[in-house]
Amino acid sequence: MLFKFRPAIIIFIIFSLSIAACGSGSENSPAVVFPTLQGSNSDTSAASNGICENALYPAVQNAAWVYTSTGGPNGSFNYTNSITEIRADGFTLTSQFTDHTRTQEWACQPDGIKALQLGGGSAAGISIQEMTANLNTSNVLGISLPKELTANMQWQYSLALQGTIAMLGDPLSPAHGTYSVMMQEIGSETVTVPAGTFEAIKIQSNSTVDIVSVFAGNEVPIKFNGTTITWYAPGIGYVKSVENGDFSGEVFSAITELQSYNIP
Repeated sequence: MLFKFRPAIIIFIIFSLSIAACGSGSENSPAVVFPTLQGSNSDTSAASNGICENALYPAVQNAAWVYTSTGGPNGSFNYTNSITEIRADGFTLTSQFTDHTRTQEWACQPDGIKALQLGGGSAAGISIQEMTANLNTSNVLGISLPKELTANMQWQYSLALQGTIAMLGDPLSPAHGTYSVMMQEIGSETVTVPAGTFEAIKIQSNSTVDIVSVFAGNEVPIKFNGTTITWYAPGIGYVKSVENGDFSGEVFSAITELQSYNIP
C-alpha cells in the first residue's frame, strides 16, 4: 500500500515519537472531532512493563493521547495515538486521523525504546510539488528515547531509506538515502497545554534527511534539515513539540500540543 505524505511531516514522526506524519487535514477542512479523554489518576510512573518500561513514554495497553498540530506544511490537523498491542519486546502504536489510520511498530531494548518504522508499515510515502515516492525503511540504529535519561545526555537514531520516486508524468526512478537525528536532554520546565500543566523534560532533536534519485539520467538530491524541541511529562508522555524545518527552501514552524489523555 502506498502512503502519501510530505517529507517534513515524515521527520515530525521521529521527532515527536507520535507519528503525526499523515495528517491530511488543513485549515479549510472540517476538523475531526475526537472524544475528550480523561487523565488517569493512577500513579503511572510506577507501572511496570518489563523491558518496555519508560518513565517518559508509558507503553500501557489502551493508553491514548489526543493531539492538535498547527503551522506545519499540511496545515492544522488532529489525531489520536493509542497503544493497541503490548509484547514482551515491543508494542504497536496506532494513530487515528480524520479519514485514515496508521500503525507503527516499536522495539524495546535494555537501553531504551525505538520506532522501527516511520508509520503506516514498512513503507513511507511522500507527495509534494508533483512528486510521489514510496520508500522502505531499514537498518534502524540507535534509540528514540533512552530508558534512563540524565542531564545533557546525548544519543542518536538513524535509518536507511530505499525505494522509488516519480515526478508527475515520469516513470518511477530508484531512490535511496538516510535519515539521522541527534538528540539531547536540555533541561526541564513547567509547560501548559490544553490537557493541563506539567513539569516536563525538554529534548532537542536535530535531524537531516538526504535522499538521492535519478531523473532523466541526472542525480537529484532531496534534502531536509530541522530542529525540534519536545516536552515529555514523566508518567504521561509527550505533551508538546515545536518544530522548525527547511525542506528544499520551504521554511516552516509547527506546534503540536496534547489535548487530553487516558492511561489505564
